[in-house]
Amino acid sequence: MHSETDSTPREVEVTFLIYSPFPKYSGGRENWLHNLAPYLIERGTRVRVIAFATDRAPFYALERSGIEVVALPSVRYFFRAFTFLNRATLGVLRYVDLFFFYPIVASLYVAFTRPRKLICMNPVPEGIVALIARVPYVASVRGDVPKGLSEPLTFLERPLRRLESFVLRRARKVLANGVDTQQRLASAGIGSTVVPNGVDLAWFAEPAPGGDLAIEIERRARGRPVIAFIATIDEMHGATDAIDCAAELKERDPNFMLAMVGKGATGAFKSRAHALGLDGWVDFIGESSSVVEVLQKSSIFLGLSRGNGMSMSALEAMAAGVPMVARDALTYRQLIEDERSGLLGSGPKELADCCLRLLSEPETARTLGRAAQARARDYDWPRVAEIFLAGLG
Repeated sequence: MHSETDSTPREVEVTFLIYSPFPKYSGGRENWLHNLAPYLIERGTRVRVIAFATDRAPFYALERSGIEVVALPSVRYFFRAFTFLNRATLGVLRYVDLFFFYPIVASLYVAFTRPRKLICMNPVPEGIVALIARVPYVASVRGDVPKGLSEPLTFLERPLRRLESFVLRRARKVLANGVDTQQRLASAGIGSTVVPNGVDLAWFAEPAPGGDLAIEIERRARGRPVIAFIATIDEMHGATDAIDCAAELKERDPNFMLAMVGKGATGAFKSRAHALGLDGWVDFIGESSSVVEVLQKSSIFLGLSRGNGMSMSALEAMAAGVPMVARDALTYRQLIEDERSGLLGSGPKELADCCLRLLSEPETARTLGRAAQARARDYDWPRVAEIFLAGLG
């Protein structure tokens, strides 16, 4: 015998565990989570995020999103102090938190609350937390995690790869954010389902009123075409390659500005740009939540990631109709076709050739931009939400 309430569908709850001070931090995982969650909520899914506390100002506004955030105690609470001490210890403090403090705090919380559907936003350290707590989990993999975590202590890459494999083999399911990530995992004998990044097509395709950032970029460009590099400013995302490409391009046609937009320690990259005589050609804009303003002022998007999975900023550029020049790697080949929806190159000289071609052939640039924009329709957020829910099973 069943009561009326017995037939009432149970609310579906998905809990994301993320080693991040979400919503007070911007990055690929955070962007994906912030944009995906409202479409999951629309489909009757309750979304909780287990992050850690910080004194940073919010980057994403969640007042009306419906996302529930739990901020765990963290030794990284005081952002500036932690950053200073981490640099003073050559990155050791970060690893102590990554493999000791954070797993203890997070696993205690996860073991106590026992989420019904737990999504670990990376195998390390989030998957380690789930294993310690003995809670079944789905592991999300976004790019080459061991390579990213081992910088600057590169000798840690091999043990981190073994640790990643250990965690993934014990997951209920593994989600990869792109075909490139899926193939990397397959080479280690790990099967996965692709749940790609997404994009808000209307937001990026429709011209928006120019804000302060758009005005500032116009001022700095001084009438020159803008080439946009939008990513964390580090080696993994290709910041050095972007600067070297600018040096090659300047030798042939100095009529451009490379706008480098994103967070990161920029000191070494500014020094490199200065040493190459690129003051006035390479401009470090900093982190911004107004990427759409950057793209609407850009003639070219430069994509140079070295293994971070499907690029969110590349998808946004495609949706905005900005023609792409990118590294000839699966990271970008999964999104664009060379000569049809973008241009691919293998090094600074080839990439500079591609940029020069688009700057000198505006009709080619427009054609490639329109084709890329059409391709971006396959990645609208409602569709990604359906893929994600189907991937959970």
